[in-house]
Amino acid sequence: WRPVRRSVLALAAGAVAALGAGGACAQDGPIKIGLTTDLTGIAASYARAQVDAVQMAIDELNEAGGIKGRQLELLVRDSKLKPELGSSLTRDLIVREKIDYLIGPDASSVGVAVTGVAKQYKKVVVMTIPNTPRLVGELWHPYFFTIVPSGTMLARAMAEGIGRDNEKIAFIGGDYEASHQAIKYFGDWLGKVNPNARIIAEQWPKLGEPDFTPYITQLMSAEPEIVFSYLWGADLISFIKQAKPYGFFEKTKFATLLFLDDLVALGDEMPDGIIGQMYAPPFGTKSEKMDAFIAAFEKKYGHYPSDWAVMGYDGMKILAEGIKNAKSWDSDDVSAAIAALNYDGLQGPLVFREVDHQGNVPSFLGKTGKVEGLPFKALVDIQRIEAETVMPTPEEILQQRAGG
Repeated sequence: WRPVRRSVLALAAGAVAALGAGGACAQDGPIKIGLTTDLTGIAASYARAQVDAVQMAIDELNEAGGIKGRQLELLVRDSKLKPELGSSLTRDLIVREKIDYLIGPDASSVGVAVTGVAKQYKKVVVMTIPNTPRLVGELWHPYFFTIVPSGTMLARAMAEGIGRDNEKIAFIGGDYEASHQAIKYFGDWLGKVNPNARIIAEQWPKLGEPDFTPYITQLMSAEPEIVFSYLWGADLISFIKQAKPYGFFEKTKFATLLFLDDLVALGDEMPDGIIGQMYAPPFGTKSEKMDAFIAAFEKKYGHYPSDWAVMGYDGMKILAEGIKNAKSWDSDDVSAAIAALNYDGLQGPLVFREVDHQGNVPSFLGKTGKVEGLPFKALVDIQRIEAETVMPTPEEILQQRAGG
């Protein structure tokens, strides 16, 4: 019985060490970066862009000698838009694969799962796509960082962008958590931007809805000045294609969350003049650094990078800079180093707030139209919405964590 007891004790000690190591890694062999993301399902193209950009950043770091003499290695797992799978895969990356730090994932629901595992094992995680406000609210922990404009920030930016000049606003969004959050935060901020504005109609199609005809006709019957859309991907593409024969876009203004993937997919079928809100479009920032990134990405992968690529690349470079500046490999030291960064990123200078480790990243509003040099319609008359104008205050964040 003694050998068995010793084995059990050894396993227990190993588990405690894994939980308490705080990301400390052996100082030989590669620095292992774990990325759990959704390579299967409706968001697969977003995840692929994320993985490609993170790998590109790692390749550049390795070609420059790595970090403190060590190369970096990326380990990718497919969570398939399933939070429980994301949780188990991330745990396996930590316990079995012995990864040192985390980046990603894609869907906010998987992000919630991943950040829970990161907290449990004291692993630094840099989020580059998920943006549910819960991540900086009640789920926050000191190993978490985000360079994505939160759902609250985007909703407030949209209210700023369309609320001042419109009083009758209709809404359409998929019937899931993020859409319901969006209309709540939009409505709250709208009251401050324009007390006379109101939401006169709401439509909630299911995700993957094949027939938008009844939603289109009901929106038109409400006679809004503008429609705020939280449709995206295949749903947005289907809505636009089905709404065009009704003359929808000639009869009302339309403002929507917009991804580069949607612009590419629609091509010339994208109507001109749609108000689009984007996270981090490469064409939204004019700088030598962004131009160099676009050229390098196109050379490596053969196509124009998306928002997800911009954030994936910056996220990996931020994580690497934190590792480089840290006093040790330990997660507590790396977390402290990232928190202290003044990072010069693709979209300009970036710092993290102490209260929630939210990066002060911008978002962008513009109108769809032709842009010279791009093979798809993009945004023109672009307005950059700085984070500081729409971020929840530290007091709001603390109130949310307290359940207020």
